[in-house]
Amino acid sequence: MIPLLLIALLLPAQRRVAKPVPEPPKPDRWPLASLRIEGNKLLPSDAIVAATGLKPAQLINRADLEAAAARLTDTGVFETLSFRYNPTLNNQLAVIFQVQEVVDLYPVAFERLDQLDADLIPYLRGRLPLFGPQVPATGPMLRRITEALEARLPMKISGRLQPGPDGALRMTFRPAVAPPSITFVRFTGTQVLRDVDLQGKFYQTVVGIPYTEPRLHELLDHNIRPLFEEKGRLRVRFGPFAVEESKEPSGVQIAVPVQEGDEFHFGARRFEGHTRFPDKDLGTMAPLEPDAVANFALVHKAATDIERLYRRTGFLHVKVTPDRTIDDAKKSVDIVLRVHEGDPFRLRTLTIKGLDINAEAAVRKRWGLQRGQPFDDTYPDVFIRRIQEEEMFDRLAKITPRVVLDEAEKMVDVELTFVGAAPPKPVRIP
Repeated sequence: MIPLLLIALLLPAQRRVAKPVPEPPKPDRWPLASLRIEGNKLLPSDAIVAATGLKPAQLINRADLEAAAARLTDTGVFETLSFRYNPTLNNQLAVIFQVQEVVDLYPVAFERLDQLDADLIPYLRGRLPLFGPQVPATGPMLRRITEALEARLPMKISGRLQPGPDGALRMTFRPAVAPPSITFVRFTGTQVLRDVDLQGKFYQTVVGIPYTEPRLHELLDHNIRPLFEEKGRLRVRFGPFAVEESKEPSGVQIAVPVQEGDEFHFGARRFEGHTRFPDKDLGTMAPLEPDAVANFALVHKAATDIERLYRRTGFLHVKVTPDRTIDDAKKSVDIVLRVHEGDPFRLRTLTIKGLDINAEAAVRKRWGLQRGQPFDDTYPDVFIRRIQEEEMFDRLAKITPRVVLDEAEKMVDVELTFVGAAPPKPVRIP
């Protein structure tokens, strides 16, 4: 009986030991096996991967991927963004980000900031993910650049998309406070030109504009440099500027030192790209005599005269570009006038409005340019002036020309509208 009793007492204990042990909870994060970028065309994949903030073998879940996607979206460089992931054989995750970039990018420029800190571009590259030589004009990118600049410079920053000196759009950042206005500019160190003449030439252009050093250099190059280049001073330099407060509120006076440089003379002159006219004909338009003072007003006039010659023979899109090669040792400059001829255009139709049938016939009889002939772009104005000088019509108010180019066919349609014209005067025969 005793053994049976012991067995009966032991059975419940054995059953308690045999209870199943609960499985450990499944992990809510998995190691990152790989991260791939698809759809990018402008930005390198490794830079986008770095901007996600995710690292190889990092334990991640969907919330971590959503946070990484938010970081990419906040850069402002993507139009759309999504992600997907798949488990690998060893319980890791392979992640793919599908992106579509903003395609309209613009260079970054600074006004009155790079004088305070010459390392702004390297600083922004280190601080902002996916910052490059060109950036999209999106709100997030504008905000991030502005915040980064304000963290480095002790001032409020304003940023916006605006044209630069060449007319191309730039993302431009400047102090939020407007710069002082220029009230007076004087020149020092001039010899070949009188300082008072330069001041008179420059006064209307510069007074009242906001002062920035790049803007003043730009205005000097456009308005004052050509005056020195007419005197052969091809190496003229302006600055460094001396800026003083003006008596007027928020105004400054600028002293502009001028280093005129040496006098240069013309060297060789040649033409390139021309087929319509020989060198001899073009040479009469460009009398740039060797050893004469290198007056660049003559160079620009030569380019204009050659373009006018071409346009009178139908080459309406001609462009002549002067290039210079300066020899500082010889104090000479060689000139190349590059001719971009384009295609010739011919007259197709002449339409006359505002006249009765008889008056129109009289005008057409006097019109000398025939259908199919090379179109002289000066001819309509010359013809109108002749009609007015001859007083062909009584009470003629005006004649309005309209010239339409057919770029595909290289043809020209001319329309002349006569306003207030009475019938033409009869021709008296003595």
